[in-house]
Amino acid sequence: MDTEGERATPNNAALTSRTPSNRAIRRERGATLVEAAVVFPLLFLVLFALVEFGMAFKNSLSVGHGAREATRAGATFGNDVHANLLVLREVEKVMDPVGIALGLQVRIYDPETSAGDTYTFQEGFAGDCNWSPCPDPDSIAYSTPNWLPASRDVSAPFTDRIGVRVIYTHRWITGLFASTSNFTKDVNFQIEPQIFDP
Repeated sequence: MDTEGERATPNNAALTSRTPSNRAIRRERGATLVEAAVVFPLLFLVLFALVEFGMAFKNSLSVGHGAREATRAGATFGNDVHANLLVLREVEKVMDPVGIALGLQVRIYDPETSAGDTYTFQEGFAGDCNWSPCPDPDSIAYSTPNWLPASRDVSAPFTDRIGVRVIYTHRWITGLFASTSNFTKDVNFQIEPQIFDP
């Protein structure tokens, strides 16, 4: 049993070897700063790339969805004189919620002959008509299409086909990869028969 004066005291040399010196602490801090200086730029680059390509992917999917929905709708409008306007309104309806109406072009065409018309979105171009040239037959700014909706064959069993090409100019946020890119989706469907031959 130890007496009061003989209590075990820690060895000062052992304590000194276990506790880091000020120089060692400074070295560790310096290493941490160097690691952070290397890792943070890479981390931000990955983060910006995810955001950049995520937005581009969303816009690309929206263009495809808009083209499919507009072509489906166009197949049901048949030879209605307002068919082109209705197709463009369908594109607007799909694209507006994702905020990519500007920089948008839509071509409505006959896949067999390639005859058709290209419309560019311009909000308020002619009153209610947001497209140039205006495909609204009721507008004073109406421009007669090359492929007239009234000329489309909608009689069974062999109807015409309708094609819709949506072209969107995507603007990159950072501009590291490019300033703009065009996303294009082309879809065509058989027009649904509306007049049945005897």
